[in-house]
Amino acid sequence: MIVLSYFAYHNYIVPFNLNNAEQTKTINLENDQNIVLVADKKQKNITTLEFEITGKSTKNVSIITFDSSKENIQSVTIKKGTIDHVNFFNWTSDSCFMEISTPENTKGKLTIKYRFIGSK
Repeated sequence: MIVLSYFAYHNYIVPFNLNNAEQTKTINLENDQNIVLVADKKQKNITTLEFEITGKSTKNVSIITFDSSKENIQSVTIKKGTIDHVNFFNWTSDSCFMEISTPENTKGKLTIKYRFIGSK
């Protein structure tokens, strides 16, 4: 049992939790934002991008995500008010470009927690 636990810890838990560290960005919604999410340099073989968006907005928020080749384009519109949104994408790039658009006179802030998920 101890050997099996050791094997599981080093082959599954450590690579997933330590090699796929969560990162955070906070943005103000008064203006449209263009941000870049970048994987940690240690990460290899990225297969998924996970992000959680929390915060408040007085108006709907539109988010477009894409890779550098603009082949993997994803779009989502989040309703105004208290925001708690989670998304997972099949993703192979080590960066993600994100365009966040809001109507004029939008007030609020968003926190984006994200991580690129890959193997060793």
